[in-house]
Amino acid sequence: MLKIWSKVKDFWSIIFFCLKLTVEASPKYFILYILLDVFIVVVPFAVIYATSLMINLLVNSAVSSDLNGVIRSLIIISLLMLVLNILNKTAESLKLYLEGLYNEIISIKTRHQIMKKAAGIDLYCFDSPDFYDEMNDASNNSAYIIQTAFQVLTFIRYFLQFCIAFVNLLMWNGIIPILLTLYIIPSVIFKNKQLESVYSFQREHIKDERKIFYSFNMALSREFAKDIRIYGLFPFLSAKVLNAWNHLFKSKKQITKKYTKILIILDMLPELLTVICMFLLGLSVVKGKCTIGDFNYYQGIVGQVTAGIFMVIYNYTQIYDGKIRINNYVKFMNFTNNVKDEGKEVLKKSIFTLEFKNVSFRYNNKTKYVLKNLSFKIRSDQKVALVGVNGSGKSSIIKLLLRFYDPDEGVILINDKDIREYTIESIRQCFSPMFQDYCNYAFTVSEDVSISNCNESYNEEKIRHALYKSGAYEFVEQFPDKLNTYLSRQYEEGEELSGGQWQKIALSRMFFQKAEMYILDEPSSALDAESEDELFRKFEELYKDCGAILISHRLSNVKTADNILVIGEGKIIEQGNHKELMKLNGKYARMYNLQARKYSEVTV
Repeated sequence: MLKIWSKVKDFWSIIFFCLKLTVEASPKYFILYILLDVFIVVVPFAVIYATSLMINLLVNSAVSSDLNGVIRSLIIISLLMLVLNILNKTAESLKLYLEGLYNEIISIKTRHQIMKKAAGIDLYCFDSPDFYDEMNDASNNSAYIIQTAFQVLTFIRYFLQFCIAFVNLLMWNGIIPILLTLYIIPSVIFKNKQLESVYSFQREHIKDERKIFYSFNMALSREFAKDIRIYGLFPFLSAKVLNAWNHLFKSKKQITKKYTKILIILDMLPELLTVICMFLLGLSVVKGKCTIGDFNYYQGIVGQVTAGIFMVIYNYTQIYDGKIRINNYVKFMNFTNNVKDEGKEVLKKSIFTLEFKNVSFRYNNKTKYVLKNLSFKIRSDQKVALVGVNGSGKSSIIKLLLRFYDPDEGVILINDKDIREYTIESIRQCFSPMFQDYCNYAFTVSEDVSISNCNESYNEEKIRHALYKSGAYEFVEQFPDKLNTYLSRQYEEGEELSGGQWQKIALSRMFFQKAEMYILDEPSSALDAESEDELFRKFEELYKDCGAILISHRLSNVKTADNILVIGEGKIIEQGNHKELMKLNGKYARMYNLQARKYSEVTV
């Protein structure tokens, strides 16, 4: 009993969720949609009743002496039926038009909610395959959520139709409508079990489906286009997709086949009872207990009851299917971040101190610590370099500083206050970072540069200045549409950039954002020696009145830094300027001399 009550409760929770979603999307469209639905439900009953009146009129006309009266009545009923049918067709056309617009409104609302939630979720979630499954499930099921929302409205429509027809049929027979309703229940139970089994199977194998779509999308992606052709990868990708799909399809087919055999038999019961109803109605006419018009009326009502039951049940099963998907959507939307933006202080764009105090950090509980008891203190007007081998924790320091993550142990202080006391927005506005894995946006040059500060996207002079500082201005000026040129051949008259050109655009984006400190994570990795030298000379100009954190494997780039932090195994192993560290003759000196020797060998 508790299980049944739980299912009923879950079902109605989805009804209320969908009603809330549709009302919030557009109250006006919701009211219009419901009014049209009610009208479309009521009209068929009026048409059935008018048809019954016409049949009785025609039957009685043979014995009537008032032929003119019969004709007048026939005209009135015919006109009434014409008006009803015209109104019904008009209402259905209006509803179809409204449904198209309403669907667009609900669709953008749902997708925007998912987009907004994903944009605000902790960065650590994107390191988790389980989170990807949840996010993909919510995104992929957005169409089902919209579909379920409309099915809820359809469910209400057919439930109203069923109730009207049920009450009318009770006036003729108190048992038939109850039997019609009861005969459909076994079918409902098995359809729900089938839906639960299929969706549980999909959830269980969501990782396999994600792998299929990854291989499938590789064939469509420009990123892999060259490798697919050079290495002849299509047969390999095709085999991965088809083999995995065949395995999943075979298992899914067995699940659906198991229930389909039973459902075929159960769906025959209502049809059998409908035929019995027709026989009993015909018998009533033969015995003189009802007229031919009554026969037509109750025959139509039986059809309405049967159709109403089937549509109520059908939409119930679809909503029940949607319930599982919506629950996952709600679960995703209710996800809470570990990094809490609860600070009240606003970090102003002025000189501040930054201190890592015994900071330890790892990306999840299953991995080793990337940083362990890390401590250092710098000022925002300093030029600071982070040096170390790959995996030493340099980029992780930046991610903690920008509050993409919070440390597991220790504390990060800004002006001797816990970083969590400041708003995340104000912290990030004080820094202008460029990561090694920077993004290439298929936007216009103007949009691609000003994306770091959208509030000033109108400022073309500032955009050109940023392009000039990064060295991108020269090739952008050669484009036919200059700042309005799309940086992708996906669009008409778009331009495709080289790796070095893309990097200069990304640098322009960083220069466009006025910040207290600039963060450069391997900024010159795709530049040639001449461009690299030009770039760092421009950096020096940029840093005159502010600070910078520079991560670089090329130690010749960090010689002029005020403070160089050498990181090893998540700790500071050496600290000082270039001269001090060379005198120390430790890790930094060995790395620098090794690189200098290799560079001199290459140039010779």
